[in-house]
Amino acid sequence: MTNYINLFPVILVVLGAMVSIASEPFVKDENKHKFLPWVAAFFVVIAMASCVLLSPDTLFNLFAMDPIRRLLTAAVLLCALLGISGIQWTLGHEKHKGGEPYGLMLLATAGALLMVQAIDYLALFVAMELTSFPVYALVGLRRRNTNSCEGVFKYFVSGAIFSAIFLYGVAMIYGATGTTSFFSECILGREPIFAIGVLMVLFGVLFKAGAAPVHYWVADVYTGAAVAVTGFMAAVVKVGALAALGSIWLSVLVTKAGTAPAWNLAEPVTISSQTESLGVMVLIMALVSMALGAFSGLAQKSIRRILAYSAVMNAGFLLLGVLLPDYIGSGSVQLGPMFYFLITYAVASAGALTGVAYLAGKDDKNETLDDLQGAGRKRPFVALAVAVCLASLAGLPPVAGFLAKFVLFTGAFSAGMTWIAATGFAFSLVAAAYYLRIAYVLFAPAKADCECECQCKCADNAVFSYMLKFTVAVAAVSLVVVGIFPSLALL
Repeated sequence: MTNYINLFPVILVVLGAMVSIASEPFVKDENKHKFLPWVAAFFVVIAMASCVLLSPDTLFNLFAMDPIRRLLTAAVLLCALLGISGIQWTLGHEKHKGGEPYGLMLLATAGALLMVQAIDYLALFVAMELTSFPVYALVGLRRRNTNSCEGVFKYFVSGAIFSAIFLYGVAMIYGATGTTSFFSECILGREPIFAIGVLMVLFGVLFKAGAAPVHYWVADVYTGAAVAVTGFMAAVVKVGALAALGSIWLSVLVTKAGTAPAWNLAEPVTISSQTESLGVMVLIMALVSMALGAFSGLAQKSIRRILAYSAVMNAGFLLLGVLLPDYIGSGSVQLGPMFYFLITYAVASAGALTGVAYLAGKDDKNETLDDLQGAGRKRPFVALAVAVCLASLAGLPPVAGFLAKFVLFTGAFSAGMTWIAATGFAFSLVAAAYYLRIAYVLFAPAKADCECECQCKCADNAVFSYMLKFTVAVAAVSLVVVGIFPSLALL
């Protein structure tokens, strides 16, 4: 029975999606965004509560659960709750007549939860597609917006191409091993086929994670989507993709070492014949992602584009984490620090962008640095929570992001990658400049000509902000608590 209990969060989220979609036609247009978000949020909260029932186990060698996956499941659900509250504010504020986005968001969440648990390539592929297709629709929610149409077109076409690459890689792995399980033994003489298949699979997953060199879609898609949808993508989709990346990485090492399957993401793995060129390739991708994200973000004025390049840069930090504590030197890998960083990044980025969605006004027209100047003085509660999330992204103590970066960089330093750690720290300081610039702008003196404009327009929409204010505050408090008590998430 334990096996099926581990799927409870997924089942509850899917059930919530079905209830939301089925009840949508029976709710009046003016009440859709007052009723449906709370239905969706109810099922997400119940799914979060069910996480206490989860225990380490596998299900038919397709899905697995362990302590890290349980934390990642809780993080995905919290970020989904942030996404629901943000989209409620956005759609209610704009008087959007449809209520389907709540069901779509829950279906994408279910896909991400399955990506976290997947230990089979076909199961992962199904989970990836379940995540992707609802997100395509969410990105294109504003059908009359040029940026939205451009973003969804680029995302859909690119996503289809990399899904095909991923699936072709799975076919090659099956040809080399005779199975689609992550933990499979390569048939003698078919090692090159296996290596090419794994490389194609990894590029398919890295596309979802937004890491260089397959990051080109991130800025345009994040800009085209609503700010609340951007926050959802930056957190939920990235957690699913990087959890899958960690699982695949461990499986490749186990295959090379010829040891027993290591489906527990916290389990240390050591191989005596590590491929140094593979580690160098990961380091190059990590450094390119860091550099592009850090310096490209400095030139942006749009909050969405700033945090889009932030996503690219943080994907680089997370790639560095797959080599710790010392893959290149002793062949040892333990992914706990990487996933601690991932959890803090996901909650911080989702919290920050959900708060910005509240401050940006109708159609997200006021989401640039100039437009948001002084917005924090009018709505200090949400702005303060956003500032805490930005502080975590910047790596300032005592928020969780500080310890996440500290563990990551000290781990790289201990592994002998001194110049890599120093370079990553320098890029982190560059990125901190644009995080802190956003926080500064929020609380700077407001421009005289727009001092009261947004507050008057939003006065009648307070009913749509209750859940948003609560969830953004929960995200900020969670980051502070995990920063002070890291044992809650550091494995």
